[in-house]
Amino acid sequence: METLFKYKKIIWIFLVLLITIGIFTYIQIPKRDIPEISQNIASVSTVYPGANPEVVEQMVTNPLEEELLEIAGIDQVTSASTNGFSTVTITLDNSRDADTVYSTIRQRVQNVQKKFPDEVMIPEVTTDLVNSSVATYHLLSDDRSALLSLREEIKEWEESLTETNGVDSVEIKGLPEQKVVISLDGERLEEERIQPDQVIEAISAEFSPAALGTDSTNDQNYLLNLSEPDDMEKLRSLFLPSSEDNHSIYLSEISTISAESEPLTDIITYGNEPAVSITVYAEDGVNVTSLQNQINQKVALLSENLPDNVFVDQFYSQSNIIKEVYNSLLVSLAISFIAVIVIMVLGLPISSAIVVGLAIPISIIIGLIPLPYSGVDLNQISIIGIIVAIGILVDDAIVVNDNITRRYQLGDNPLDGAKRGVKEVGISIITSTLLIVFSFFPLTFLSGSNGEFIRALPIALMSTIIASTIIALTVIPTIQYTRQLKLQRTKKRRVGLLTGLFRWLESFYSDVVIPVMIKKPWLSVISGTIVCILLLSLAVKVPFEFFPAADREEVTLSLTLDEGTKIEDTDEQLYAIESYILDHEEYVTEAARYTGSGVPNIFNSSLTRSGEHTGQIVFRVNRDKYSASQFIEDYESELREKFSNGEIFLETIISGPPPSPSLEVKIQGPELEVLLDSSTKLLEKLNALESVELATANTGSGQPVQTYEIDRDFLAENGISVNQVKKTLQLANTGFPINEMDLGGDRVPLELKIDEGTENGIGLDQLSTVAVSDEGMPEIYRFDQFITVNTEEQIAAITHLNGKRTVTISVYENDSSADFANDTESILAEIKNGLPSDYQLIKDGESSAESDFFAEVAKLFIIVLFLIYVTLAIQFNSLLTPLLITGTVFLAVTGAVIGLFISGQPLSFLAVLGIVSLSGIVVRNSILIIEFIEQNKKKDAISINDAIYAAGRARLRPIILTTLTSIAALAPIIFTGDVLFKPLAVSIVAGLIFSTTLTLLLLPAFYLTMEKVKRRQ
Repeated sequence: METLFKYKKIIWIFLVLLITIGIFTYIQIPKRDIPEISQNIASVSTVYPGANPEVVEQMVTNPLEEELLEIAGIDQVTSASTNGFSTVTITLDNSRDADTVYSTIRQRVQNVQKKFPDEVMIPEVTTDLVNSSVATYHLLSDDRSALLSLREEIKEWEESLTETNGVDSVEIKGLPEQKVVISLDGERLEEERIQPDQVIEAISAEFSPAALGTDSTNDQNYLLNLSEPDDMEKLRSLFLPSSEDNHSIYLSEISTISAESEPLTDIITYGNEPAVSITVYAEDGVNVTSLQNQINQKVALLSENLPDNVFVDQFYSQSNIIKEVYNSLLVSLAISFIAVIVIMVLGLPISSAIVVGLAIPISIIIGLIPLPYSGVDLNQISIIGIIVAIGILVDDAIVVNDNITRRYQLGDNPLDGAKRGVKEVGISIITSTLLIVFSFFPLTFLSGSNGEFIRALPIALMSTIIASTIIALTVIPTIQYTRQLKLQRTKKRRVGLLTGLFRWLESFYSDVVIPVMIKKPWLSVISGTIVCILLLSLAVKVPFEFFPAADREEVTLSLTLDEGTKIEDTDEQLYAIESYILDHEEYVTEAARYTGSGVPNIFNSSLTRSGEHTGQIVFRVNRDKYSASQFIEDYESELREKFSNGEIFLETIISGPPPSPSLEVKIQGPELEVLLDSSTKLLEKLNALESVELATANTGSGQPVQTYEIDRDFLAENGISVNQVKKTLQLANTGFPINEMDLGGDRVPLELKIDEGTENGIGLDQLSTVAVSDEGMPEIYRFDQFITVNTEEQIAAITHLNGKRTVTISVYENDSSADFANDTESILAEIKNGLPSDYQLIKDGESSAESDFFAEVAKLFIIVLFLIYVTLAIQFNSLLTPLLITGTVFLAVTGAVIGLFISGQPLSFLAVLGIVSLSGIVVRNSILIIEFIEQNKKKDAISINDAIYAAGRARLRPIILTTLTSIAALAPIIFTGDVLFKPLAVSIVAGLIFSTTLTLLLLPAFYLTMEKVKRRQ
């Protein structure tokens, strides 16, 4: 320590260096709204035109799943086989490198696709499923056709924004893709006796690569290639033989070739005006605020090239949310800082208060340095960790400063006073810091998205606390030593504004309170324990809410209609809902309608399986007059009753990872009929319960189907190929994908179809095929001669879990009912008992996730207590004393429960973490008192009672000051903070108040009792 004072200027140089690095870290560290939650998920999407769900399952999904489930590092595989489409979602288990697993997935998919039928298109493997959205812009116009004509301009937007450094991708909604369509003339095909498969074969041959090898000329090797049609003119000039007189005809003679738009998959309307949305997604770890500035500059330039009847509106910006959140948190930070300074000024001399106060910004700045290396950025969670640390980090500085000042008051010279002051409390300071680290460090190991979401809080807090301890043990003593040299010369001594009050409290506590409490120590111990147990029973009255709704203005309404509903009809229904809300609710400021695939990933809301029958509306409410949660409560049931022909969900942004349904039930088994029958019965029973708000199945509603029955005997008698008939039907309806070709610099699909003269459906009477009769003459047969049509209903989606057919039912609890668990349990038992032996029913959902979380937290809490006990056992070389100190954690938990009960705050995710973190905070007070008692006993050879009196007198002020500063730091969060963090602040503040009060009252009696037990032994 003497060396520290001798080279104090070196300390200042290192301090300035660390502060400089901390400032640069703050400038460069990414800033965002909430932490990035990495989800190692991949999807495989495969199109099988015209195939029903069972065929898609058999021919595409099953082969893919068989290969994927063999890959090491995969936790779960889910799939949905729908009409003409297969989606397989793969979740990794994080046991292996994600990039390696993704590479294996792509390789396996390539191997499997070789076995697919020819009509199946190439599977698309996507690994970047979860991106951080930066901003969404709407291009608006009175005329939707004006927007659809902006293809080149929107392409320029996409290319320009994608080139921006830090942008991962750009998503366009409301602008259909283009394709090149070869529309065959049915009558001309009949005249020329040309079969559709002949056309397919001829065009496919033009696009098939040919291996011509190489040629060597003039000592130069040349690769030999065949050109393929790269524009529509070359397509038109393709020729194929006619069966009529073996002459060749051009493709243009029997078809029309044109560029067409795909059918609209999204209809977007904002403020009753047609819109196209452009959403920008950021790469991982990017500073969103600085990226938004770059995007704004580009959008301003791109907007200049738009027509006069099209204008741009920024619908969403994460940067604006970050600014709002940061302003609120920085105000809380400033208020906390000022409140802590005020309390220190009241209890310490102004000069000492300033010295201690400097520890706050310096510790925060230095504490930022490790964050980027820990994978933590600045967000709501990490800033709250820093705010919590403010009230704790000054504890070390207060204790060191107070003890050095006490040594000077006892007459020590500047050097000896600083040395002895640090030596007396140094071990306690280090131990207390270790205990706080031990109480927060296990929280970094919480698993799943919840653990990843909260991980920034303990890391930010620990780094700040460690920085404060270093400053308290190095910078504070050097400052006090330098000041004392000056004061010794001037003989001037200053006191705090409330020094007189503190001295009175010290005397009152040591002379009155402690003697009363230790007069009958066993009575104090037993009565205090009974009171705590009784108060702890209030926990059953505390409401529970895992993650609260965020204080945001957006409410997302999701609508799902019957399968087969046209997108125009879905949009009309959404418009009716939108109009109803706007007519009845004055505090709704605007609405945006996304019919089809739904809103971009900007409000943590997505549709499970989107299509023409789905859509979403985003309502924005006036937060000064109305809340999103209140809007949902007021209108969800009303809308479901009024628009009962569809499933309606209202949700707002949750302050945490996306929530799960209250209950998820999975029924697994081999036969679709049994699965559908069981799930239908379960749905009916669950929806009949008053405690259930809504229950839905992931198979969707029944899909109306027209089944074409082919008279195969007729085909056999007349020599007609079944495959030829199938291809003709496909050409007349969905078209036949052939290849891709260049269109305006883009590769677009090339599709072949037959125009049989029917706008909707397939005109069987207009389709024909040619067969050779027994006399050798070609004969024409109409399709309605050998095909009949039957209308029925089939399952909309066949869903799998890890390769097994699984129907998942999501059940949402009615918040006004308390019988949800009992009601659903009895119904599930009934359905389960009725299932065949090779079927099973599995329960999951939010309640299971919450149970897993609390089980994990309980294990971590035990680990925390064990670490605290071991550390204290080493410090005090005792097994009983650590038990006494650790017992104050029980007092803190009781206080936290009382605080939550009185304030009405829920026992939430963060409230539980606050209770766990209290274990490392509250033991500080006990350590300060007991260590001083032990020192007095050894040094002065005084009685136990006198040692307790002396410890109470010496440690009361630092205990009160450290407790008050911790409370002051968190008080702004309680009164003006975000709903996510209020339970955390309440649990810590109430735990501190209760544990500090009872520690001061009961600890002397507990200690005396423990000493008596030791003597008897």
